Amino acid sequence: MSVTPAGQPEARTDLVRASGAGPTDSMEELPRGTCPACQAAIGEAHRDDCDVAECLATGRKRMWCRAQPDTAGHDCGRADWTGWWPAHAEARAFGWHVRWDTEARKFVRCTPDVHGSGPDLSRLYEHARWDREARRWLRKRAVLFSRAVRGRATLEELTKRAQRYCGEQGYEVVGEHVGTRGWREAVADVDEGKADVVVVPSLDRLGFGKQVFERVDAVRRAGGTVAGPGLRIDKDGTIVATATAEM
Repeated sequence: MSVTPAGQPEARTDLVRASGAGPTDSMEELPRGTCPACQAAIGEAHRDDCDVAECLATGRKRMWCRAQPDTAGHDCGRADWTGWWPAHAEARAFGWHVRWDTEARKFVRCTPDVHGSGPDLSRLYEHARWDREARRWLRKRAVLFSRAVRGRATLEELTKRAQRYCGEQGYEVVGEHVGTRGWREAVADVDEGKADVVVVPSLDRLGFGKQVFERVDAVRRAGGTVAGPGLRIDKDGTIVATATAEM
């Protein structure tokens, strides 16, 4: 059985690559002289069909762009091989790695110092934002929101819950808003490019009935998303999973 430079079974490395996580740590410690897919040398452009090359517009793999209806056919720009796997440095800096759990037979999150782990690119693509000018991934910026509540202690607990969620997702908290006026300010933060996500501690803290859907739509139209503990919203704005406040 073949092994990696770290002495791991080659099959595990293949599994990590298949998940989008990329090579294991031992393979990232030194730059590669050529792209492992298209053999472009450092400073040379990747081949157009290279599955390692990133899109300079979205930050994702070019192959992914071509498979999506809204990005197929757009100009991905010229991406040169730098000697390093795209996006892996950011995933490492954020502490977003995965390892293969042989007993559970699935990938589990871990820190970059875990032997045999690889960058969790799936998490990076979902919870980070691509800076086209800097050509790198940055943490998403979040503003916290809750409709008005009675009692300072209650508001503080709701805020802590939203902050814990942001910490788990890797979001950078850039503001906090409460009440009707606070909602307008939260949407304005997204619309003005100051924030990417509006985080609520629970669905019932976002609003009541029809208001919930209107507010989700308002944030989407401003270019952002609504998120929070137990709250999942799919790409077309449909709420698919929720949890109420624990109080």
